[in-house]
Amino acid sequence: MNQLPKNAKLYLITVIITAVFFSFFLANNYPMPNTYVLLLFVFLSFLTESLTVRFTNEASVSISFAVFFSSIIILGPLGATISAALGIMFRYVKTSDGASRHVLNTPLYKILFNGSMAALSVGISAVIYYSFDVQIADPHFYNNFLAIFCVILTCLVVNTTLVTGLFAFLQKNPFLSLFISNFIWTVPNLLIISILGIFLSILYLNYGVSIMLLFFAPLIFARHSFQLYIDIKNYYMQTMTALANAVEANDKYTKGHSERVSFLAEEFGKHTNMKSADISVLKKAGLLHDIGKIGISDSILNKPAKLTNEEMLAIKDHPELGVKILKDVNFLKGVHEAILHHHERYDGAGYPHGLVGGQIPLNAAVLSVVDAYDAMTSDRAYRDALTTQEAINTLKQEAGRQFHPLIAEEFAEMITTTKNEEIVNLKQANNVSPPLV
Repeated sequence: MNQLPKNAKLYLITVIITAVFFSFFLANNYPMPNTYVLLLFVFLSFLTESLTVRFTNEASVSISFAVFFSSIIILGPLGATISAALGIMFRYVKTSDGASRHVLNTPLYKILFNGSMAALSVGISAVIYYSFDVQIADPHFYNNFLAIFCVILTCLVVNTTLVTGLFAFLQKNPFLSLFISNFIWTVPNLLIISILGIFLSILYLNYGVSIMLLFFAPLIFARHSFQLYIDIKNYYMQTMTALANAVEANDKYTKGHSERVSFLAEEFGKHTNMKSADISVLKKAGLLHDIGKIGISDSILNKPAKLTNEEMLAIKDHPELGVKILKDVNFLKGVHEAILHHHERYDGAGYPHGLVGGQIPLNAAVLSVVDAYDAMTSDRAYRDALTTQEAINTLKQEAGRQFHPLIAEEFAEMITTTKNEEIVNLKQANNVSPPLV
């Protein structure tokens, strides 16, 4: 916890203390459920949290809210809060890099914060639900649509607020923009899983625990199938990343370029509130945009002097070579297009097809700006890196000629006003990257 910013530490402590006092409030005002039923829901909470499908170490999908929702209906506020908090605190998960995370190797402050978030989001939702004068374990709970809607909305808002607050302090990004992006991403997932929670509650209250548990078997199988799908996509990306690193391995001026372009393109997508699908395309395209250079001779790629016309023609083939390498990877939909056209110019003087203005795909136009910026702010074999301001001035001067004017302006605004420490560090570091061609 010592490595966290002071404001983030204070935020964590505040959330944990608030959750403790809130738990005392629940204990004094609501009944404790049957011990065996409570233990059942603690186990189900633990199970669903442990079977979370992870896309990255930050992004994941879980059906745990279905269990949380059912616990609110069946156990009441106190039981639901206890089962949700314990399930999350003691979960056993695999991260996207294969590492295991559990209570024995996770810092105490993370365990307590995760449990506190669950306690507050589930507990507050439960209190609001029972403010509608409904009964605990009512078999006909589904008739009170307004109460159910309020549970879903409250849990969504509280959980998103708590998570966003932490990341706002850690990343030093505006709370509102983070909240909106997290909220929008969470809504469809939570709505679908809420339906599952309603179904689980109906099964338990009308047919008993055995029938409800039988329903979990196909759910676990479906989760396993989906995880395999995600793993296959990750293997593809790991292979593509290895190829991208191979392109950059033999020249100190290329190391890290693709990763920086991928990062900045993703941040630009977030900055401009692009759709999550488009942001994903930008991230992948940034990583793989120079993959076609693996088919070009090192003597050309690493040549410090001016390239001949023949050598320049060979360089200009790399977008099309990249698309040929990636053409059979079906999940890279949209990425091929961005890679193929990331060297087109707004005035039509680019390559490979000489597209003009609006003919250039949006993601390719973004990639063009980001790629140029990273190249300008990195050392090259025949010149030192430009300063951030010099690079920004060049982007603005070339807006409407080399670059899409609105994208160049927005990117310059992001770079000059950002409080994101990762972008700030990129601005301050004298990183190296390949020549811009």
